[in-house]
Amino acid sequence: MKQYQAEIADNPGVEMIHVSLDRDKKAAETWAAKEGFPWPTVMMDNLKKSGFEDYMPRGVPNYKLLSKDGKIVAEGKGEVFAKAAELTKEET
Repeated sequence: MKQYQAEIADNPGVEMIHVSLDRDKKAAETWAAKEGFPWPTVMMDNLKKSGFEDYMPRGVPNYKLLSKDGKIVAEGKGEVFAKAAELTKEET
């Protein structure tokens, strides 16, 4: 969360979305709120409708940075935050 606040939160060109593998919506949302996630949560039963079905990993946590047209720009926490920081610099 600290890294998100420091590197991404102020960039309107980057948005985080939490995709929960939990089948219990209330439990997932409670956990996300406890963690302080300010971004939306997409549940398993909404993956297809949300368009994230094709991006699902085999393990968690998993980080992917997608372009507006749905192409994977970066994968893995380090690469995603580095690319997001680069995009943030471009926005300012």
